[in-house]
Amino acid sequence: MAITTRVRNVGKTLYFLILSLIIGRTIGNPEIWFDHDLATQLGNILYGPGEIGADNFYDLYFYISIITDLSVTILIYFITVKLFRAIRSEF
Repeated sequence: MAITTRVRNVGKTLYFLILSLIIGRTIGNPEIWFDHDLATQLGNILYGPGEIGADNFYDLYFYISIITDLSVTILIYFITVKLFRAIRSEF
């Protein structure tokens, strides 16, 4: 019984990681889909006016990408896990 639980947990973890990789590659670079003016405003809030440079922009875009990727992955993961549970409980 403990081995079955361990295998299920490892399977769920692998599913989450693979789903995250797929979503991250599908979304693409945040420089393309995120508004530059909004990034500038966020940079001014986080780093202060006049302190935003190219390195800070790349850091900001990285953080935006990670937050978006994890949010979408968690949402899709929970939906699919609930769907799998509903399908398994019917049989």
